[in-house]
Amino acid sequence: MKNFFLVIPTRDRIGFLSNLLLDLNAFAPYISQVVIVDQSIENYTSNLEKLELNYPYILVKNDRSQSVNHSRNQALAFYKEEEWLFFLDDDLRIPSQAFEQIVATLQPNVIDVLIPGIQFKGMKEQDFQYHTILDTIAKPHNFSKGRFRLQVCSGLNIVKKEVFKEAGFYFDEHFTIWGDDWDYGMRLLQAGANIYYEPKILVEHLHAPSGGQRDKGKTLDVGLEKQKLYFYFFRKHFSRAVVKQQLYLGVIEGAKIVLRSGSITQLKNTIKGYKVSNLKGNKQCE
Repeated sequence: MKNFFLVIPTRDRIGFLSNLLLDLNAFAPYISQVVIVDQSIENYTSNLEKLELNYPYILVKNDRSQSVNHSRNQALAFYKEEEWLFFLDDDLRIPSQAFEQIVATLQPNVIDVLIPGIQFKGMKEQDFQYHTILDTIAKPHNFSKGRFRLQVCSGLNIVKKEVFKEAGFYFDEHFTIWGDDWDYGMRLLQAGANIYYEPKILVEHLHAPSGGQRDKGKTLDVGLEKQKLYFYFFRKHFSRAVVKQQLYLGVIEGAKIVLRSGSITQLKNTIKGYKVSNLKGNKQCE
């Protein structure tokens, strides 16, 4: 019965985290353990001990300089062969009905990876614009319909242990502020996973104003970092010819921006991002 292993990275969000942990009481009959990896400045041990939780949890400290994927990899050291791994962000709210739907959806044993639907303030289901080739091939134009999906949200997904192991049993820590969802989904797909997005299972994403990858972005040149990770993703999963094609398309788009506005930033970031994107190996938890 208790066959779910839950992972929650957190960073300076004790209020958000506490609410999520209390929500999980409704899922307690299925929880084997919850691993919380904390990068907060303050020590929140006493705060968590005051919560009335009906399941076991482990609190692990992680250095603030590390990525959220490093935190997820640290949590995996506590895995005990549970059938399902459930990855969550700390600023989610999950109603009890959603947990019931999760169990019922997984019961037929057909789905290997389940992505619940996310709702947030200002969300427009019918108003999604594709910006990259990845968006075009992986995201539904209508987010209100269940379907197969390539992109898998690292901060909200349930994955069967066999396919997670086949996909490498890790999160690539090279991905800092962008791309980890694409890489994770691609590796699961290559492992033969049946990945399913079910919008009827609604989870609320509160988009906490600070913490998480947002803090990481404050220390980086975001435009350049995204271009680097974009090309790194293509180098990792596609042929050299496809990578070159993406470079040429990026240069053309950057040149158009120069002609329209006089700004060379996009063009410079595309070229430099390509040059520095040949990252060595799959950086994992050390």
